[in-house]
Amino acid sequence: MSNKAKIVTILQQATEPVSGEQLAETVGVSRTMIWKYVQSLIEEGYRIEAVKKKGYVLQEMSSKITQHALDGYLKTNTFARHLHALDSCTSTQKVANELILNGQAPHGLLVVSELQTEGKGRLNRPWASTEGKGLWTTWVVRPNLLPHEAPPITLVVALALAIAIERVTSVKVDIKWPNDLLIGGYKTAGILTELQATPDKIEAILIGIGINVLQTKEDFVDPLTSRATSLQLASEKPINRTELLAEIAGELEKAIDKYELQGFRPFMSEWEKRSTMIGKQVTATTVRETIQGIALGINEHGALLVDTGDGVRALFSGDVTLSGKLDS
Repeated sequence: MSNKAKIVTILQQATEPVSGEQLAETVGVSRTMIWKYVQSLIEEGYRIEAVKKKGYVLQEMSSKITQHALDGYLKTNTFARHLHALDSCTSTQKVANELILNGQAPHGLLVVSELQTEGKGRLNRPWASTEGKGLWTTWVVRPNLLPHEAPPITLVVALALAIAIERVTSVKVDIKWPNDLLIGGYKTAGILTELQATPDKIEAILIGIGINVLQTKEDFVDPLTSRATSLQLASEKPINRTELLAEIAGELEKAIDKYELQGFRPFMSEWEKRSTMIGKQVTATTVRETIQGIALGINEHGALLVDTGDGVRALFSGDVTLSGKLDS
């Protein structure tokens, strides 16, 4: 835990003002450094009052995602232990790519931005990234896998994300193959994965995750977002974005480690239980054709199995919707 995280934790738990001398002794730094840390915290959005002759009082937590705030919740070894936080960017995927090129992207790196001006989802669809109301992130993962083992990663991430969100919100989360999370039929999160690899080695997987967290009904009046919801709307309670992000980090780390060791089979049953499509009539549009049939499940490679009546097709990519339904 960083020194600033220690100071925030101490002030959170305090029932009365905490003197600079007390903080210095507990944290193990000088009173001058405590003053500098407190000023830095104030600049990051924390409301900290200095009560004359008594000490510091934390009036309000910062809403921004910071490393020291995350450290207070994290239980991971590597995931989110390196944070690249921004107020604004074109997209976190682009930033993560730049960090990789510059040799600044270790395994588990998290890129997060309060606002994305060019956020994209799968099939290059626009993603509305409302400032300060979501989690717009990219995770850099460097797994010990061969390139042909990468496709199920998106499904592994979707399951981990659903579990983390449910733990924080107590709201049931469903998965739409291959990369969307739904609550009550409304989209609340999406995943975009990019593979960087040589023929025999994965250099990195960029896992882009966008989650609607704090939006209100007024944020979803645009036709592009009318089939969307937020975690706050669905749960009817305020959501701590930092706590949620730390929970996601923990689930992602466990899931990726498990996939490296055991493959996709251990995930299949739970994934299918959360699927919005299994056993239903679907329409799948690929770059070459459109097919219809009954979604039977997924295989060990993450492909969606569809019974067309003329046989079972394994779909590795495409846009799949329930027949007669608009894509959510």
